[in-house]
Amino acid sequence: MANPEIAEKFARFKGKRALVMGLGLWQGGVEAVKFLHRWGASEILVTDLRDETTLAPSLEAIKHIPVTLRLGEHRESDFANAQVVIHSPAVRPDNKYLAAAREAGAEVTQEMSLFIEACPARTVGITGSNGKTTTTTLAYEMLRWSYAPGQATLWTQWADPIASSEVRNCVEPPEQPPSVWLGGNLGTPLINRLDEIRPRDIVVLELSSFQLMDWHRIGKSCDYSLITNITPNHLDWHRDFSEYSWAKQAIFRYGAGQALLNADDPETARVFAGAPGNVSLFSLKLPAGRTRLGQRDGQVVASGMGGQLTCLVESQESGLAAALLPVARRADLRLPGDFNWANAVAAAALVSRIVRADSLENVPRALRTFRGVEHRLEPCGEIHGARVFNDSIATDPAATLAALSAFDKGIHLILGGGSKNIDYTELGRRIAAHGHIRAIYLQGATATAIKAAIDAASAGAKHLSPLHLCATFDEACELAFQALTPGDVLLMSPASTSFYEYAPGKKFANFEERGKHFKALVARFSKT
Repeated sequence: MANPEIAEKFARFKGKRALVMGLGLWQGGVEAVKFLHRWGASEILVTDLRDETTLAPSLEAIKHIPVTLRLGEHRESDFANAQVVIHSPAVRPDNKYLAAAREAGAEVTQEMSLFIEACPARTVGITGSNGKTTTTTLAYEMLRWSYAPGQATLWTQWADPIASSEVRNCVEPPEQPPSVWLGGNLGTPLINRLDEIRPRDIVVLELSSFQLMDWHRIGKSCDYSLITNITPNHLDWHRDFSEYSWAKQAIFRYGAGQALLNADDPETARVFAGAPGNVSLFSLKLPAGRTRLGQRDGQVVASGMGGQLTCLVESQESGLAAALLPVARRADLRLPGDFNWANAVAAAALVSRIVRADSLENVPRALRTFRGVEHRLEPCGEIHGARVFNDSIATDPAATLAALSAFDKGIHLILGGGSKNIDYTELGRRIAAHGHIRAIYLQGATATAIKAAIDAASAGAKHLSPLHLCATFDEACELAFQALTPGDVLLMSPASTSFYEYAPGKKFANFEERGKHFKALVARFSKT
C-alpha cells in the first residue's frame, strides 16, 4: 500500500499526458516510465535519439507498460503537447525542447528531483569533481555496520561480508532496526522504492552536477551533504566553471542540514567563506578543531594529518565540550594513494555527524574490509612482473594527477580520449616535472592537446619521458604492454572522456565499457 504522504505528493500526475526524454541504458529512464505508469499518467511517450536496437535492454524492461515510442529523433510538437516531462540529467535545462514544454505549461523535472521531494528518510548527499563514488561507497560501508540493508544485493558489492552477529542495532529499543539505502548515480534508482523507505532509515546518494543543477529550481538539499572538491570538469556541458561550481552547491544551499566542505581544495574553501547554515570542514592538512579559513571561522570535524584520522565529536556526557577522538590510521585503508585517504577522511567526517561517537569504532572496520570500486585505480593483473591499474574513471586531469600521486617510479601512462574542453596545462607541467614516468602513450581526440601541454612544459627539462602517439586505444595498450619490465606500473588514467572513436568504427559507450575493454586486453596479453 502506498505511503499516504507520498501518494498525496504524486497525485498530480494522475490523468496527465507524460513524456520521458531519454530512456537511456542506465535505468533512470526506465524507472521514470514505471513511476509515471504507477501514478496514473494517462499517456506516456518515450523519446530518445538512439534506435530500437541500441535501447533493446531498456525497452524490454518496460514492455509491459503501454507507451508510445519516438526513437531516433525528438519532435517539438511532442513536448508542446505534454503536461509533464521527466528528462535525463544529461539534458541541459535550457534545451529547446524542454523550453517548448515549459512554454506550454508542462511540469519539467528529473527523477532525482522527484525523489528528494518525497523521500521520507534522512538523506546523505555526496558530490565533487573527483572521489565522489569512492567517498559515497565508503560512507555507505561505514554505515552498514550499524544499519540493516535496504538493498541486499549491494551488501557485499564493494566490501567483505559482515557477520550478522556483528551488526549492532543503532536505535533503542531495537524492535526494527532502520535501514541504509544507496542511490543517486549508484545502484538502481530509488524513485519506485519510496514506499519501502521509512522515516528512521538513511539514504546515501551520489549526485552529479547535472542532477544538482535542477535542485536550484526546486530549492531542495540533503540533510547531510559533502563536497569532495570542485575542479574544472564537464565544461563541454556547463557554460563555465562558475556555473559548474554553483550546480554542485545545490547539495547544501536549501535547508537546515549539516554540510561538509574540503578545507584543502581552493574552490570549496572559497565556497565555505560564503556558505549559509551549518557548514564544517574536513582536511588532510589542518588539525581537527577550531580553525580560520579565509575570512571565516570554522571547525575541522575530521582530520587525516600524519596518517591519523581524528574526529571532533560531541561528548556523550552532558555539559562537556566536543572532544577529539582518534578513529583510524592510514594503514587501516586497503586502497593506495593520498587521494583515497582523503576520500576516507571525508566519509568518516560525514558519518561522524550521523552516528553516536561510540559507533565510530566501525570506521576502521569499514576501511579494512573495503575492496574499492571498479575502474577507480583498480588493480587488474600483472604483465612481465609489472602491476597494471585500470583508472578509466579519470575523465579529467585532476583525477589523473591524483592517480599518479599513488606511485613514485617506473610509471607507464596511457592518456587521451574524448574532450571536455578542459585545459591540460597543469597536467603537462606536473608530468614534465614528475621525473619517474618511463613512457607516455597518447591516443584519442585529446592526444595532440595533451602532447602540446607536455612538450611546452618539458622545454629545458633534464628528464624527458618518451611520448608515443598511437592511432587507437588498443595500439597504445599493446605498445605499453610490450615495454613493461618487472617492478614497473602501467596506469591507464586517460584524463579524458570515453566518448570518442577509439578505433575505426568503434566507440566506447561510457568509462565502464572502456575499463572493461582495457581489462580484457590485459587478460588476453597476459595469457600470451
